[in-house]
Order: sequence, then structure tokens, then C-alpha cells
Amino acid sequence: MMAHEQLRKLQEKEAYWNTIQTVQPGETFLLFHPHRNGTTTRQTDNLTFGGMASRIRLQTGIFDLLNLSITSAPYVLPRLAVFTPFDRARGYPLDQEDFTWRTRQKKIQRLQHELAAHIEGLGLVIFVTYEDMAFSRAMQAILGEHEALVPSEIAALLSRIHLTLTFPDGSSFTARALCNTNRLFLLFRTFFPTDTGPLPVGDLSQIECNNWAVEEGFRILLPFQEEQVQSIQGKFVLL
Repeated sequence: MMAHEQLRKLQEKEAYWNTIQTVQPGETFLLFHPHRNGTTTRQTDNLTFGGMASRIRLQTGIFDLLNLSITSAPYVLPRLAVFTPFDRARGYPLDQEDFTWRTRQKKIQRLQHELAAHIEGLGLVIFVTYEDMAFSRAMQAILGEHEALVPSEIAALLSRIHLTLTFPDGSSFTARALCNTNRLFLLFRTFFPTDTGPLPVGDLSQIECNNWAVEEGFRILLPFQEEQVQSIQGKFVLL
């Protein structure tokens, strides 16, 4: 009986995802399309705009379809860690100093008090859960039958997937897929400038606030403005 119930739930979930728009690598799509199935708008406690959630399917050509959830929800994050594409002055002041570790470290040291400030906005996260993998049972079958195909090899294939976001001013930021993190199968979380690639990282021990985490990119923090959130374009690429 339990197996029958689990199968029924899996079939219902797959039937739902079959109604979600599918995109191909290189195809541009709106990150939050208000009329796309699977897109919902959130409200704050005082009934103002509080973010959006969306769904999209990616045909990777590596395995089967990837079922991606896209969320923007209220966050409070340190200025050091965020980029605010609709109001750049609020987030990290990205410039030429950030393109080598030596100058980036000096800049963080110089601006550490300003960068310690916290900023509120809509944090953007794109992810695939294990429960929403269309090919989960096939993956289990493959892993069970072929010992040579180990999770690290699967992760290496999926790490080729990158997500590029383009904003109305023409700027674009890219994130590489992270596999098997925080109980998620796939995660796009930190974005670096598309033109320059990942930012350099190194030892922060010389900076007084050495408990900071400096990454190759930034969290994207969006404004509480529905029209602006709906203007973001996405594109998956395989590198």
C-alpha cells in the first residue's frame, strides 16, 4: 500500500512538472513570468509585494529534464556579499580593484566598515531538489548497476551548467551550478560578472573581520518592486 501511494505521488508530481515551460541551453526566458504556470507572487505581512516564486524546466542533453525552482524572498545580508543590480550603490561597489586578489583584499580592508552594513531586499536563489528530479529513479538505477559511474562524475557533468542573468541596463551576471549542497541536488546562488568571470579569492587573515566569507561572486539582492523583478532575463549555458 505504501509503495502504491508513493508511486501515485510521484506520478502526480511528474504530471505537474509536465505543465511547466521547458527551455533549451542558450534560450532566453523571463526569470519570473507572471503568466507562466508555476509562477506565484508573495505578499508581506502588510500585504505589499514580498517576492515571487517560479518554475522552469531545462533540457540539458546530459541527463533528463532538470526541474528548477526560482525564488525571491526577503533577506537581510551584509553588503560585502551582495550585488544590487537595480541600485548599484546599495550593494558591493564592484570595480577594477576586484579583479586581482591583492587589490581586492586591500579594498575590503579599506572599506570593511562600510561593507559590514546589512542590506534588506529580495534574495534570489535557483535550485533543484532531489524530490523534483525527473530522472531520480533512473539515476538510482544507473548508480546501482554501474559502479564506475560515481556521484563525483555526475557532479562534474552537471557543473558545466551555468545560469546567466541579464538586467534592463544590459549588465549580466553568471553562476555556475553547485551540486549536492545543503540537501539540494543543484544550486545557483552566487553570481559573478559574465564578462570577467569568477572573482579571485584568497586568505583574509590579515583583515580584522576575518570571519567574513569572500566568494567568487555575490548574492543577487532585488528590490521590493514587482515590475523590476519581472524584467530579469535568464539563460542557461553549458560550458
